[in-house]
Amino acid sequence: MGAGDFTAATVRHAFFKRERERCFRCRRPLRFEDRGRGWSAHHRMPRGAGGVGRKDGELARMISDVTNCLILCGSGTTGCHGWVESRRAIAEDYGYIVRRGINPPAGIRIKRDDGTWWLLTRSGLAVEVEEGTGL
Repeated sequence: MGAGDFTAATVRHAFFKRERERCFRCRRPLRFEDRGRGWSAHHRMPRGAGGVGRKDGELARMISDVTNCLILCGSGTTGCHGWVESRRAIAEDYGYIVRRGINPPAGIRIKRDDGTWWLLTRSGLAVEVEEGTGL
């Protein structure tokens, strides 16, 4: 496992407990065994923006945290994961992309396709919030 990677436990928790085997964005049903083809774990705060190897390890911990992990249908080029990667500006407005140095992912709400807004908690839950709540 590299710096900033999600642990197997983090992915399993997000997939089975928080998302109940559905895409976070569109709520399409998913099968765990289809990981990499039918769905993928998306880093809201991207690993590739640099800094995961810092000696203090805080950024690596934040990037591998359950609040940074979204279960999305498709890959980085298909499905909802493809939508996020190809529409990064709107994905940032909707909370799917979190820029470093702004706020940790736990404090930034995310908009689902149905128009509802959610916050991901450090305890691994998704909590629906009012439209004006959060950042």
